[in-house]
Amino acid sequence: MSGPGIEPLHDDDPTWLGSYRLLGRIASGGMGRIYLGRGTDGDLVAVKTLLADGEVGAVTRRRFAREVKVAQRVRAEHTARVLAADPDAERPWMATEYVPAPSLAELVQQAGTLSGSAVRWVARGTVEALVGLHRQGIVHRDVKPQNLLLPAEGPCLIDFGISHAQDLTRTSLSLGTVAFTSPEQARGEESTAASDVYSLGATLFHLAVGRAPYPAGEDMMRLLARVAEADVDLTGLPAELAPVIGPCLALEPGDRPTSAEVLSKVAVDLAEAPTAERIVGWLPPRWSALVAEYARYGRDLSAWSWGEDATHADTDSDADADTTTAPTTLDHATTDLATAAEPPEPPLGRRARLLVRTVRLFMVSILVAIAGFFAIAYWHYEQAKKPSTTDRAFQALAPGDCLGSTPVAGEWVKRAPNVVDCGLPNAYARVTSVPGVNGGSCPIRPEVIAWFRAFPQGETFKLCAERLYRVGQCTVGKREGRHFTDVQLHEVWDCHAAQRPVGYPELLRITEYPATGQECRRNDRDTANSGEYVRYVVRTGEVACLVRL
Repeated sequence: MSGPGIEPLHDDDPTWLGSYRLLGRIASGGMGRIYLGRGTDGDLVAVKTLLADGEVGAVTRRRFAREVKVAQRVRAEHTARVLAADPDAERPWMATEYVPAPSLAELVQQAGTLSGSAVRWVARGTVEALVGLHRQGIVHRDVKPQNLLLPAEGPCLIDFGISHAQDLTRTSLSLGTVAFTSPEQARGEESTAASDVYSLGATLFHLAVGRAPYPAGEDMMRLLARVAEADVDLTGLPAELAPVIGPCLALEPGDRPTSAEVLSKVAVDLAEAPTAERIVGWLPPRWSALVAEYARYGRDLSAWSWGEDATHADTDSDADADTTTAPTTLDHATTDLATAAEPPEPPLGRRARLLVRTVRLFMVSILVAIAGFFAIAYWHYEQAKKPSTTDRAFQALAPGDCLGSTPVAGEWVKRAPNVVDCGLPNAYARVTSVPGVNGGSCPIRPEVIAWFRAFPQGETFKLCAERLYRVGQCTVGKREGRHFTDVQLHEVWDCHAAQRPVGYPELLRITEYPATGQECRRNDRDTANSGEYVRYVVRTGEVACLVRL
């Protein structure tokens, strides 16, 4: 199987790892290889395994086990979840969600650089991932364009092969791509969250300019010396991006902003931008086309029948069996001798016997086809009764978990729930209760979201969540005279939306949550637009300030 970013399996590739059937190669490096695989539930996965001549060494196995342990701890938006792993297998492996998307490196190479607003949009999703990691005490240590995929939902940070959690290891081993590594890593010093911020700055520079922030054509040793001193060449960096990227490339870790500070800066720059998570309106056409091509291929792969795949496998096995059990020369000779000893049949008799054999063969073929059809249908029926990966992701939710996506017109923006840090700007809802399969009802309040999912065997899964309101988000309202009589704060709208729902003509943006007893602070930019502020009680004891746009 081949397609965007996928090569067919080679002769030396395994066909199974654990319970996952391998369909093709996604990537291959000096230490490991990543395959496209499919689980027994039919979902596609990315399966990573080690490359080794003969038995996997103890040191290599321990490093892989550490990678698995770190990756399983990651619960951050814009990262791929670990689904299963077996570091103790003869060939250790780890399966994560398959993301059918090109890397930022491939996008820049094939579709060119990005404008300032598009770079900030990519930056927001990337930094949200880093903030989630850093709050868990995890340092990625290999942030670079090759390790950032871009599906329509936003960037996805992958490959925790050289990441470390501060409570798991104190190693100062510095790896990664030199052009995107930090000065302290280049000097062989300990990596920290500030190291990821430097690599982020180098990656964003690459998106805007098309190269790493160093002179092109340097040999490895000279480049390593430049990186160790942060001797950057920022020629070509657009002025509008300098306040975001420049501070990230400071020599001293303490002089760089934290990932949370970078996120705050980017969020402010995009405060009046659409709140939709997808790429429409953000990326240039060539970028969008390549992202769409990968997405189409991913949908085609998902639609490919597992039963059909198994049938092909059985056919191949039968062909092999026919080859291995073919009669020998002696068998042929014996058969010929027996045939020669029989009296010759009249021509009509031979034709009649041939016809009977043909009819029999035809009938047997039909019966085999019918049996195969019902066997595959029964297999699909049995599989349909089992919860899918997405079903299990919803079942794993617990009250207090915050979600990084919101329902739109009854559908969730993302295929499966992404649990994120409740302190992140992209935490849009908090789970209040999980009635579960065929459970009770959710409270009827404007800020409560009731989500239903059809489970196998006609069961219904229910989830209750509470909207979280963020500064910079927009909503709609209506008023009588100068007084607003109704604000639909539980609905998030595009801050530039030209059309509003019937009966709610006013567009408002959340500006702050004032302390108890304080008035809304006036912002010159907002005053220039309208000067009209609204105080709105979100919940008991919680007041939001909104400005009319």
